[in-house]
Amino acid sequence: MKKWLLLSVAVLCLFFACVYVLIPSTIEISDAVSARTTRDGTFRMLMSENEWAKWWGYALPERNDSEISREIFNYRDYKYNLIKPGFNSAVVSIQHDNNTINATITLLQLSIDSIVMLCQCSLDATANPFRKIGRYAAAVDLKKNMEAVLESLKAFVEKDDNIYGLHISEGHAQDTLLITTKRIFTREPGVSDVYAMIDDLRKYAAENKCRQTNPPMLNILHEGAKYRVMVAIPIDKEIATQGPISFVKMTNGNFMITQVQGGPGTVQNALQQMQLYFDDYDKTSMAITFQYLVTDRIKEPDTTKWVTKIFAPVM
Repeated sequence: MKKWLLLSVAVLCLFFACVYVLIPSTIEISDAVSARTTRDGTFRMLMSENEWAKWWGYALPERNDSEISREIFNYRDYKYNLIKPGFNSAVVSIQHDNNTINATITLLQLSIDSIVMLCQCSLDATANPFRKIGRYAAAVDLKKNMEAVLESLKAFVEKDDNIYGLHISEGHAQDTLLITTKRIFTREPGVSDVYAMIDDLRKYAAENKCRQTNPPMLNILHEGAKYRVMVAIPIDKEIATQGPISFVKMTNGNFMITQVQGGPGTVQNALQQMQLYFDDYDKTSMAITFQYLVTDRIKEPDTTKWVTKIFAPVM
């Protein structure tokens, strides 16, 4: 009997020793997920609650939109709240079972289109060995929850369409023979101003017995109080330059291309998103970005039906 008592005491001592040795007083929790995307594009998805609402639960089959609010995002009874964005990072609070801890999500750049998303936090363990085991189990469960959240963010940001709200692809311009004209306005040019310039090009093309091969092209550069407007139409043969109209033979280089439907605000947003794409991927523009006016704005007054293709030359 004495032997069994001594053995039990020894086992308990060994148990307590293992608990104290193997489970530190502060349990560090971290999870890292790699993603094929850009650091800056991902950071924009972390820096506000409005962006969180887009990707929260994106990769989770049990996503429930009713659990997504402007400030608190819930996944399996863990409530995440964005506290503040930092430098390529964000501090968030995580609440579960009336306990709240702060965690930091940090974006580490491996290359232009490759990052690691690292989420880190810590839990204080108590001196009580049994509660210490409970805290360790809680840490394991929290780590799994953090991993699911990061996987959802990864699935969202690995699709450029989600980050920029556009489908951007690389391609070539089919038109290399153009006639162009330029004009400076002291006010924002309207549809009639642009199409008056396009009509001048069409008349000149007709006089030179050549055919327009694709929709007209437009570039507007806003400088202070001035608007520099250039329009062009693709044609099927080389012709001479005369007066304000110039013949241009464009090289068939590489372009980043997207298409949008909507009015001037939609087009302007697409141009801004295209510039963000260039900045995020560290791409260099070789020349001006131009728009193909696929829809004839004179014939179609409803701006929601306007289709515009955007071509941004890239090195």
